[in-house]
Amino acid sequence: MKENAIISPDHRIRVHDRTFRPYIHREEIEDMVREIAARINSDFAGEEITILVILKGAMVFASDLIRHIKVPVTIEFTKASSYGRSMKSSGALSIEGLFTEVADRNVMVIEDIVDTGTTIRELIKHLSGLQPKSVTITALLSKPTMHVETPTAIDYVGREIAPDFVVGYGMDYAGQGRQLDAIWVATDDTSA
Repeated sequence: MKENAIISPDHRIRVHDRTFRPYIHREEIEDMVREIAARINSDFAGEEITILVILKGAMVFASDLIRHIKVPVTIEFTKASSYGRSMKSSGALSIEGLFTEVADRNVMVIEDIVDTGTTIRELIKHLSGLQPKSVTITALLSKPTMHVETPTAIDYVGREIAPDFVVGYGMDYAGQGRQLDAIWVATDDTSA
């Protein structure tokens, strides 16, 4: 375990000032990744995909998923954030490095988790104006009860979860916890 996440005897971890308990084990994540990849391989057989990875959170999920995708892929990256040091989305979206060469391409956005859906909706709006062949959304996790305005359409999702805050497998709390190989959920108990 890295020094920025401390494990306690009752299998809880501390990240900054918060305590987290085990939520989704590594084996379950691996199963979700394989299932999503199998659907993508079937749906895009004979096609090419331009994958747009949302940094930093989707990095781990995307790297595991891409290794299971059998169709040709091109990989691009963009950084989008609405959290800062909070456990709740601020609603203010920051997008950096969004590529623009998507005309006539199958674009697949890979996100770690869809909370409010704001990031995904803004990306879809931007990408759609660039005339791609298709835009699909892939997320490891989704919190559908938190999607604001209208439900966010996610084409490939590993699991829908409650509106709890999670870390691990690329997802962080104020920059820490990404290296954890499982997903942990915040508890109300702040003592580890």
